[in-house]
Amino acid sequence: MAGPEQHEGTSRALLVGVAHYANKRPLRFAAGLGDIAAVQQNLDELRDVLGTGGVFDEDRIEALSSPGVEQFENRLGHARDHTDQLLLVYFAGHGIVDTRTGGHGRLLLGLRDAKVEHGPGFPGWIRWDDVLNRLCSGENRPRHTVVVLDCCYAGNASAAWEELDEQDQQRVSLLLAVQKNQRIDAGNARTPTPYTAHLIRHLGRGARPAGGPVTLGGLHKRVSDDLKALKTVGGREWNPQACRKDSADDEVLARPPGGGPLPPATGGSQGTGEEHPGPRPRPARLITAALLAVTAALTAAFWWITSGDSDGDGPSASCAHHAPLELRVLTDPDLAPVIRKAADGFVASDANRDGDNCRRTGVTVYSAGAADTVEAFRTQYGEWAHVGRSGFNPMSTVGPQPDVWIPASSASARRAQDEGGNQSSVLTLDFDGERPLAYAPMVLLLPERLAEPEGARAGRKLADLLTAMKGKGEQTEVRRADPRNTDAALAAARGLYQTDAPRNVELGQRRQGRTAPTGKDLVCGLAGGSSAEARAVDRRTAVLVAEPTLGAYQHCVGETGVTRVAEYPTDVPGLAPVFVHVRWNDARLDEGERDQAVQRFRDWLTSEDGRKAFQDQAFRQGSRAPFPSASPGVLTSPGPVPRALSADEASDTLEKYRQANAASRVRFLLDSSGSMSRWWDGANSTREILKQSLSRFGSEDIFGVWSVASAGSGAPYRELLPFGTHGSWSRAADKSEQDKAAEAGRKVDDAVPEPSQEADIGGALREALNQMPRGDEDDGHPQLIVLLTDDEDNDRMNAARQDDLVTFVRGRNVPVVMVSFDSGGCLKDRLDLRLAEASGGRCLDARGDLARDLAAEISQVAQGHQ
Repeated sequence: MAGPEQHEGTSRALLVGVAHYANKRPLRFAAGLGDIAAVQQNLDELRDVLGTGGVFDEDRIEALSSPGVEQFENRLGHARDHTDQLLLVYFAGHGIVDTRTGGHGRLLLGLRDAKVEHGPGFPGWIRWDDVLNRLCSGENRPRHTVVVLDCCYAGNASAAWEELDEQDQQRVSLLLAVQKNQRIDAGNARTPTPYTAHLIRHLGRGARPAGGPVTLGGLHKRVSDDLKALKTVGGREWNPQACRKDSADDEVLARPPGGGPLPPATGGSQGTGEEHPGPRPRPARLITAALLAVTAALTAAFWWITSGDSDGDGPSASCAHHAPLELRVLTDPDLAPVIRKAADGFVASDANRDGDNCRRTGVTVYSAGAADTVEAFRTQYGEWAHVGRSGFNPMSTVGPQPDVWIPASSASARRAQDEGGNQSSVLTLDFDGERPLAYAPMVLLLPERLAEPEGARAGRKLADLLTAMKGKGEQTEVRRADPRNTDAALAAARGLYQTDAPRNVELGQRRQGRTAPTGKDLVCGLAGGSSAEARAVDRRTAVLVAEPTLGAYQHCVGETGVTRVAEYPTDVPGLAPVFVHVRWNDARLDEGERDQAVQRFRDWLTSEDGRKAFQDQAFRQGSRAPFPSASPGVLTSPGPVPRALSADEASDTLEKYRQANAASRVRFLLDSSGSMSRWWDGANSTREILKQSLSRFGSEDIFGVWSVASAGSGAPYRELLPFGTHGSWSRAADKSEQDKAAEAGRKVDDAVPEPSQEADIGGALREALNQMPRGDEDDGHPQLIVLLTDDEDNDRMNAARQDDLVTFVRGRNVPVVMVSFDSGGCLKDRLDLRLAEASGGRCLDARGDLARDLAAEISQVAQGHQ
């Protein structure tokens, strides 16, 4: 068992339990975020059971008791970089969800110094998204990673996993203690927490009474079955979740010896507190285990002396004592795949090795919307460096402070510089806008039957290409992604505004449905349609995206997708990503080492290996360079890549986009009947989700809120917030606008459910639609109605009345977003789904992240936060 092969095949477990918190005085709304004595039991007993499970050697099981953020990040990176087979990452402690102003319903994990301050700052917490990104970074990642989260709101971690590409989903699986938006009981101090107690029970005795391997799928099923008898803090059935591909179900987590029946598990308020779920080894097993341990130690010692392994287990190098410095790299969402691949290549390269052949640097890559990122650098740098100081937190929209930023064009980097302010006292942005890392033209990807002959697919303006496409006699459409989210979509908007008035362009985009955030989302959404109507849309729709996006479409397309080819407009700016070194003035402790790491990464990206990494992802090496290995549908030499968007053009295009979309008109209907009492308060409550939605509006957006509850034949609603403008939550807004927004928030806070009343959903919805402009009154402003309900009163309408309501909604042409706190509200044939589909809106229910999904819908029509 000894030798390099054994080392290369190592599996590890990193167990993190936060039983003790340094902050002893949580704020009122964060009550309950104190110590969790049971978590220490989790660590002790889980380490014991894994050590006898036959998968993890005892010296490969690391337990971190109440670590801080920095220690947690360092050990997580070390575990990732030194595991070749299975990596198990376990976390137990407090979990919360950011649902306050500017939040996106993201899960945060509380480390030792976690506390909640006024405003949306979360010092001492780490975003789950960042943990997942770190696990997905690095060249020599584990064969498979299993993450177990035993915390409140653990189910909210699923959203970030669902956004991973398919390859990363194949390599990372999640076991989540509870469904989304639910808190769970921690049990008592004498036993592990309820969820972990059942994990330990089944890991210790096997998936079958007679013993046998414990697989990921089997473990999740057994623990889920065990917990059905328990309830969450909110009174719902306790329903653990799992995120994994089917192929991961057979991943073996333990090979315990056979034995008798399973011992009873403890945990939760129903447990007696006397049973102990961890396995107790018998004397014979202890002797056998000791002999095996001695044999293994002697063998490993012989190998250690003779091999001198460079990864840190031999005497010639102690890489375990050379913890690599971790770089954070922020990039444009369209660039994220290529930057992750390039970062993996750099981490594994000789350029990243020191004299002992140890890795010097790890790289974590994450992305954020281009406009949000520019705004964070340009005006929010103070809050970024000192999170929560003024009640605003760019961490919630962009992420942690990066060491490197790679936008898709120098226009973003130039716009991010606040030359007239105090930016230089906090940070500097060092970049060479004349030396891009790579190039990519914008292309019109269209179905092959609508395309021009190969010789006419380049050298022409976008308007000419669109005219030629429309001349094919088809009901054609052209789409682009959200210009606030990526530089490529902003360049596409610039091109389209040269073919038609911005207002007409945006009205056409809105008629085609919800705007996709990235080019990949756009083309894969077209390719993924399964209905006859969706396939027809795919066949008649062109998309204006960056050239590398064609590869994403070919990856997504199934048997029903169409063959697409690229046409090359000469007047649409191209992409030219640049490397920006971000220096933070208050981060001086390791400044020299960090600067060197950034420079090594920059040098590698501009080397032959780095250029090849971009080329492998369909980027060109020069503005006039041919593409030597073009994919089908791409022209090898279409001519020079058009120049990149300038900073002035970018600002002008965003302003035209804002003006073209005008102010929104949104009416919120808040079910305030007695049955809504259980959803009224706490994280992800109706009021919190509603307030988060209001924070997306700008000072010119028009919106109002009705409280929907009535008794008898009275009006089906009362006005909670009048229809009109209500200021802006943006910190860049005037104080008077911020005060108006704060007053609107207070009115929502003051709302209370009416215990003795019911909700006339149909009556309120009809009244709301009747008061929206229509026909000649409609001046093109985006309109939306949002109904938040628990569906309790839907059954008061018989089938005929429901059909009449659906018909009425269909005839008004105003999208209705149905937000159901019932997990089945959007199931087939339910009224919520029928109303949303009839109106061209969307149905959201408790199976998803209501806060995040509703905020995304509001952002589609609101002027604020652009």
